[in-house]
Amino acid sequence: MQTLTQTFPIKPMQSARQDTRTAGDSSAEKPIILLDIETTGLSPEMSTVFMIGCARLENDRLSLIQWLADSLELQGEREVLNAFTQWLGECLQHMPDLRLVTYNGHTFDLPFLKTRYVQCGLECPLTVLEESALPMSGSIQATDLYRELFPLKSLWPVPNMKLKTMSRWLDYSYSNAPEGRRLIKAYHEYIKTKDSDILNLLFLHNTDDLRALHTLLPLYNYLLLFRGAARITSAHIQNSVLRICLKPEVFLPRPLSYEVFENRLSITPAEVLLETRIYPQGLRYYYTDIKNYVYLPEEDYVLHKSMAAFIDKSHWQKARRENCYTWFSPDDNFLNDEKCQKEYVHMLFRLFGFLR
Repeated sequence: MQTLTQTFPIKPMQSARQDTRTAGDSSAEKPIILLDIETTGLSPEMSTVFMIGCARLENDRLSLIQWLADSLELQGEREVLNAFTQWLGECLQHMPDLRLVTYNGHTFDLPFLKTRYVQCGLECPLTVLEESALPMSGSIQATDLYRELFPLKSLWPVPNMKLKTMSRWLDYSYSNAPEGRRLIKAYHEYIKTKDSDILNLLFLHNTDDLRALHTLLPLYNYLLLFRGAARITSAHIQNSVLRICLKPEVFLPRPLSYEVFENRLSITPAEVLLETRIYPQGLRYYYTDIKNYVYLPEEDYVLHKSMAAFIDKSHWQKARRENCYTWFSPDDNFLNDEKCQKEYVHMLFRLFGFLR
């Protein structure tokens, strides 16, 4: 088995809020371990794990450790799995409350590892890791960052949410290490030749994935923003547009914008601005539980479906996302009531699809 340890300098995460839920904040109370595996194929029954890489955030440095199987025999894989088990156990002794972060790990990495532990006749230290971000026995929480960020997919200005695509958007520069089938071919070539240059390329690929994953951690803060990590600083009406300004309480790495049904969201690291059109009837208040409402075209608003029995069927239709709303007036009471403004902001975030 080959083992490689490395450290890389990182910029301190800028955050005005220390929150154990903040996967992007290295100073949060819950220590973070990043995990990425390399395999000889996609099927855990027919393929093996030939490398496991982990990374820890330690102040202003990212510390990596990687284990690579020196043999295609089952014993080579067992050595890698045993090394990971021992290392994780040592981490738990010093950091009894851990968060294990992967990217698409709940679909691939974790199930693959569990199967391989069974095939190798070993006890898997990850057996209890089933659901994202839920407390686990052994004082470990598992977070699949891909799954967490997926509800915000329409917000990201990228063609897909692959790790490489997302991290490049955040300015991570990948090396020229082999990928996909080329990576597997390179591993088999290394097993035959034990060429140190090929070995370095194998480690480099996994290093790229771990460092790219680390680059994405601050994106979790956008989730916290939509869940309430911001305070309203002003709410006013200008040119028939309601403008609500918020100050983020977490570090937001990139400016972003989003618009739907004439409701616009603009995000910068320093400010979040919501702009929504005011119609002659007032402001629209949207409902996301669309199936529970019917739309009245002539009145241009919805009623709860329990009221539909009292209205002629020709006067209503099933509500759709774009018309599932009622109206209210943004009067002085609303403009002076922060609680009402927070509720409206929360409604808009649900409308955007950023809250479930």
